[in-house]
Amino acid sequence: MNNYSLYQYIDRVAKNTGDTHEILENEFFDYLVMKKYSETLKKIANNEFSNKTKIFFGNHLKNIKLDEEKYSYSILDEGFLDQPIEMLPRNCVYFLLNNDIRGSIEKYKVLFNSRQCSFFIIWDWDSQHWVEMSCNLAFFSDFYVPVSSDNAYILSHFNPFLLGPVFVGVYQWSKNFIACNMELLLRARKNTPYGPHYFYSAFPRRNRAVVTLSKKFPDINFADNTYKLTADIDNLRSWSDHKAHWIIPVRSGMPVRVFNCLITGGIPIVPSFYRSLFESTDLPRGVQFYDVIDLLEPEKLQQTANNFFDQQETAGLIQRVGNALKIYHIDSRSDMILELVKKKIYQISNS
Repeated sequence: MNNYSLYQYIDRVAKNTGDTHEILENEFFDYLVMKKYSETLKKIANNEFSNKTKIFFGNHLKNIKLDEEKYSYSILDEGFLDQPIEMLPRNCVYFLLNNDIRGSIEKYKVLFNSRQCSFFIIWDWDSQHWVEMSCNLAFFSDFYVPVSSDNAYILSHFNPFLLGPVFVGVYQWSKNFIACNMELLLRARKNTPYGPHYFYSAFPRRNRAVVTLSKKFPDINFADNTYKLTADIDNLRSWSDHKAHWIIPVRSGMPVRVFNCLITGGIPIVPSFYRSLFESTDLPRGVQFYDVIDLLEPEKLQQTANNFFDQQETAGLIQRVGNALKIYHIDSRSDMILELVKKKIYQISNS
């Protein structure tokens, strides 16, 4: 414990929140969103967005599979922003994650400003905690889709066409890949949980939780990003080796590991405040919720998750996987976003 008292912490939180909202009260943001509205309205009037319009997805969505009778689409190369700008597509839709842009934001701004003939959809997977990046992406996009409701009020000051939120989706494996490797998901599983988490120095509370759980469960630990270099089949095998998975988010929002767990038939164990999140509305029965005190003695909650898994048996596991494939995969999430965009364009065009 440090020397701060409870009331000092309350005052500090209140002041920081008050400062943010005081900034957002400035009339600058009124002009900003009106300017943004006019620019997007002009782009809609001058361009037609239809099923024939080619959609270019960022490379992080390379495993996407949509109805080809409904959409014409392609996948951009990894590092596409390093290409000469004149080589990049025109008269199209760019559908990008923040992860497709993260190290090249200035190059992306140039692309956005140079393509008045194209629509830009940003699906921001870090909108709950990477505020600087999210504010930039909200302004430098035509339609901005956060994955969390956390900062929706703040981000609405940078783009009047804020859609969603649409939660993150499973992107490591295609639906077909999971279906073709169903035997991995049906194997006997370990009673110990799975939980490698990346170490972020900016999130010490999360790091403390990982360290605390690792004392009881060695498979909950810090890991690097080498999973990105691991074969898809090996990553699928790792996720399907365990009955339950402890999820320790960096802040709020629902990380993709929740949906990785569900789509491989596991039982997620998530923070108790998730019960109050809008993002939890489509979580299935059986998800377990932990309080901070449970981190010290996690065995009981782990056993509860294991018992639920066992009681559901094979039929329950297959049903969980099937439901997750329909709801939590990037195919379904992306289709949802495109429908939201089409609906918004229709509303604007007919207003």
